[in-house]
Amino acid sequence: MRIIMMIPLGILLAGCAEIGMAHRPLEADLPDRYSVLAPVKAPTREDAEWWRNFNDPVLDQLVMRGMSDNLSVAEARARLREAEANARGANVPVSGNANASVRAPSNVSETSEFSINGQINLAGETGFRSRAAQARLEAAEFNTIEARRTVLSEVAQAYADLRFFQSSRAFRAQDLRSRQRTLTDIETQLGAGAATRLDLLRAQSLLAETRAEIPQLDARIIQTRNRLSTLLGVPVGSLGMDLGYRGQQPMPKGTIDAGVPADLLRARPDIRRAEQVYAAAVSDVGAADAARYPSLNLSGLISAPTNGGSRTETLLAGLVMPVFNQPALLAEKDAASARVEQTYLQWRIAVLDAVEEVENAQTLLTSARKSVAAAREAVTLNRQALDLSRELLSSGGNITVLDVLDRERALSSSRTALAQNTRDVASAFIQLYVALGRGHPLTVDRMPINEDAATVSSRDELSVDLMSFQ
Repeated sequence: MRIIMMIPLGILLAGCAEIGMAHRPLEADLPDRYSVLAPVKAPTREDAEWWRNFNDPVLDQLVMRGMSDNLSVAEARARLREAEANARGANVPVSGNANASVRAPSNVSETSEFSINGQINLAGETGFRSRAAQARLEAAEFNTIEARRTVLSEVAQAYADLRFFQSSRAFRAQDLRSRQRTLTDIETQLGAGAATRLDLLRAQSLLAETRAEIPQLDARIIQTRNRLSTLLGVPVGSLGMDLGYRGQQPMPKGTIDAGVPADLLRARPDIRRAEQVYAAAVSDVGAADAARYPSLNLSGLISAPTNGGSRTETLLAGLVMPVFNQPALLAEKDAASARVEQTYLQWRIAVLDAVEEVENAQTLLTSARKSVAAAREAVTLNRQALDLSRELLSSGGNITVLDVLDRERALSSSRTALAQNTRDVASAFIQLYVALGRGHPLTVDRMPINEDAATVSSRDELSVDLMSFQ
């Protein structure tokens, strides 16, 4: 129900002055450094386009296509356009309708009528809603950037996985040839009485195990290729790229300057998005509060006969005060205030998760690089041990067929460990750069919005309390 009433302007403005919410600034207690320290270098192009540190043209092409053709990125761009439209609509200060009509009563000439009925909230509800829409537009922009960051991570990781499975497949092929050679040697020795039937069965079993692993790796290679096709927005089999194995897994070069945890607040698009969602929630509280105050109601009617007779004009102005729905409006304000608390906590969660991701990626990268060096040494030593075992076996030395088979298994295991550790280095490198929020544009193209719409600026409201380490 609406009641039109007159209220002294001074009383009205005094009440409107208290509208809104005294929200707290976004704060996070962060250390002044990461626990894992890395060598610091000057920012370079490789920091922005970090995937080029792999020096892999195929990966470069996959990343470029993924950033432009991925369907999740396209969906995020569509949501951005929706947010742009909502922001433009929220800037309209007057709500209402205008109608034009022609009436022709019995025995009376036709009469043209033009009527208007509009409302303006005197407590600034439109301004609050405009600021909320602007903040959601900024959140949609950061959501588009976040979609690109996610795609970049998934494409690079899928490529590292593909090369890992292909490398493992190549190692199994080497194992197959080596174990086939061992089986042939044992068959020869069995004919000469220098080996037993049990030795032959063990060699045949090891060869069968290797053959059983190869189809599984082939399936994983196909699945990963299919995943890359989906990430690039094309049907399986339509990728149109040569992903054949070139005998090398991607291994990044150089060091990473991780900066300090506070850098994440500006670099991570998911944190920036959460920040704008919080700003929108704050403005929603102001809009909900403003809805409880009067609106200026304007109505008018212009009526004139079409035959040129006299014209009548009527213009009315009054205040519309929500009375009986005040409890419901207050409940909506309380709900909006609760959403502010939720979005504040979501922002803090995003910050803590980001710091954790960086710490974990740095730890994994450090350990994986050490493991790669040890795995390479293990492969070299096991290969030498296998060659020596074969020489001793063929020359009648103090060694058994079982020793040779054990060296076969050890060499295979060390090769698998090397491939896995190499993938771990690539994965940790990818995770670290993605966790740092690097490798994507910081802005996206969008239509300009009315500059008169004030925004809750994240730059004005963001503060960080850094804990100093003595």
